[in-house]
Amino acid sequence: MLMALYELFSHPVERGYRAGLCSKAAFFLLLVAALTYISPLLVAFRSHGFWLKRSSYAEQPTVRFQHQVLLVALLGPEHGGFLAWSTFPAFNRLQGSHLRVPLVSSLDSYGSSLMATILSGKLWIFAFPSKPKDPGAMDPLQRVNLTLSSESSQTREEDRNQDGKMDMLHFKLELPLQSTEHVLGVQLILTFSYQLHRMSTFVMQSMAFLQSSFAVPGSQLYVNGDLRLQQKQPLSYGGLDTRYNVSVINGTSPFARDYDLTHIVAAYQERNVTTILTDTNPIWLVGRAAEAPFVINAVIRYPVEVISYPFCGEKPPDISHGFVIQVGSSPSSPGQQIRAGGMWLRRVSGTAVTALLLAQTGLLLFLVSRPRSPSPAGGEERVHVLVLSSWRSGSSFVGQLFSQHPDVFYLMEPAWHVWSALSHGSAVALHMAVRDLVRSVFLCDMDVFDAYLPWRRNLSDLFQWAESRALCSPPACSAFPRGAISSEAVCKPLCARRPFGLAQEACRSYSHVVLKEVRFFNLQVLYPLLSDPALNLRIVHLVRDPRAVLRSREQTAKALARDNGIVLGTNGKWVEADPDLRVVREVCRSHVRIAEAATRKPPPSLRGRYRLVRFEDLARAPLPEIRALYAFAGLSLTPQLEAWIHNITHGVGPGARREAFKTTSRDALNVSQAWRHALPFTKIRRVQELCAGALQLLGYRPVFSENEQRDLTLDLVLPRGPSSFSWASSTTAEHP
Repeated sequence: MLMALYELFSHPVERGYRAGLCSKAAFFLLLVAALTYISPLLVAFRSHGFWLKRSSYAEQPTVRFQHQVLLVALLGPEHGGFLAWSTFPAFNRLQGSHLRVPLVSSLDSYGSSLMATILSGKLWIFAFPSKPKDPGAMDPLQRVNLTLSSESSQTREEDRNQDGKMDMLHFKLELPLQSTEHVLGVQLILTFSYQLHRMSTFVMQSMAFLQSSFAVPGSQLYVNGDLRLQQKQPLSYGGLDTRYNVSVINGTSPFARDYDLTHIVAAYQERNVTTILTDTNPIWLVGRAAEAPFVINAVIRYPVEVISYPFCGEKPPDISHGFVIQVGSSPSSPGQQIRAGGMWLRRVSGTAVTALLLAQTGLLLFLVSRPRSPSPAGGEERVHVLVLSSWRSGSSFVGQLFSQHPDVFYLMEPAWHVWSALSHGSAVALHMAVRDLVRSVFLCDMDVFDAYLPWRRNLSDLFQWAESRALCSPPACSAFPRGAISSEAVCKPLCARRPFGLAQEACRSYSHVVLKEVRFFNLQVLYPLLSDPALNLRIVHLVRDPRAVLRSREQTAKALARDNGIVLGTNGKWVEADPDLRVVREVCRSHVRIAEAATRKPPPSLRGRYRLVRFEDLARAPLPEIRALYAFAGLSLTPQLEAWIHNITHGVGPGARREAFKTTSRDALNVSQAWRHALPFTKIRRVQELCAGALQLLGYRPVFSENEQRDLTLDLVLPRGPSSFSWASSTTAEHP
């Protein structure tokens, strides 16, 4: 006889092996880690970054003062308005009576004072010691005869660090004034030769423009600033760039427009690379003597600049009216360099690279050698609660207690989909499939339903989805605000067509994930979830008097027919009638197995994470029991929930039969004792025989006559306490 074989469930097996630190496995792991992490690090380091389009470097420019000066001194309106002078003869000829020849001096690198004045159309320069021994013996050391158009570059700036490049210029100009003339403002242009050599050779003629004006006549203007490079586009990384190696002032032009300051500054600013005098901090001194000249003292420094350049041959864009964003910089101190993209780049020292590699190797060794802790430390941020119960035990009511809480994402019996798709299996055979689905839902991975809902499109494809307030609230749906009490009747028409993917998004937005499940028949199958570091699992074991369970099951026998067949292992045959009460017996045995596993020698991972709750205790004192239940789950009871719980447990009557699977307002105490009027004593006696151990372990008193059954003054719910009862079959219970 051939029997058809059905694949009920398949699950990949993963085995872990531990090896010592000095083993081939550890060496192989280190080698793979090195190839995986260190090699890309070195490649990225050597290439100075992937896809880098622009970078920068630091360089001390070579700056020389060109000894070209253009001065305009602003006077009061009663003296003609201004005085002017420059080193350009054509400009001086245009000034007429406004020309005033000053005394110009600058300090060279040897500490001598150079003075220049104009006599008979020629520029005379005199050099004196800066600190003579005898102040009265200041005879000229040197006299050089130069025409105005010739170079006066014999003066040199100061090289403080003796690196061959000038660091600053000390400039002094004395403008002779008559006793009735008063200076109210100054406009001064000094020209420089500016060169860069590190990446490419860049040469330009630049200027420093100084302008100051005050309402009070002055005797001296003191300026101390930096001649800074201003880039509007990156410089080329190679070759010779002489685009701006032209004079800032056209000194040969006979036209007055070429010497107009507005025209000079506007033409200069059209360049993409310029210099600007910054941080001048002008000091205007007053109180000039009658015959004393007006003095301009300027200290101009040539600082180290951060030069922006294109990486790997990128053509510099023309952004004359924009700004350059500097990506990075490297120090200009001597050190090792690497060649990249046709240019030399500064690199980090070998000591730093070695330290980085040693630190990474030490971290890998630590990760390999440290023992793995079975505690669920990784799941502390989110709490996972499993309401473990059986059919018709008040689990829908307890599920709603969690579902209506604003911090809880709740699903009712997600494993219903497993049993619906694999209805030919038995409860024990489907344990692992149910457990894996529960774990995935706890982690908000709703893709696990693909195996059971290949057509899934909407939230309404989930079993009893409208029982979840979280699926009726944002972000899943907007039928109810997040903190409001939801209603299934309102939620269904508004949220049924919402996309299924919103369930996953909603799940991830809550601090607590609670699942109610009736398809686990022993606790051992859940041990892997308790030791899973990704979960922070807490188990609420809800039980009810087996006699009350029988009475409720008889009212919903047709709805439970398929589940009965799976519990009894009928290979897909539905069982509606159960005169021998075999399903009730299996339910009682499962409660005993679970309670004994949790109370007698529980695994370390279960301690403090299991709570037994009797439905009758909830019905008698709802608020105290629910507060304790919430505290166990890390939740607090809000005033709105208190009012809702009071209304839902203090209704009228036990509820209509059509509302058997709904959480509606009922008299909870009446519901918990309804079996004492509805069941015949013969059935009660049979249940007590089949579930004697469960009654004793869970704290329910048996009745021995119909009179005791009907006597409501006889309390059949005993105080909970330790029990020595155990099923013989519980020691051989199936393990996952």
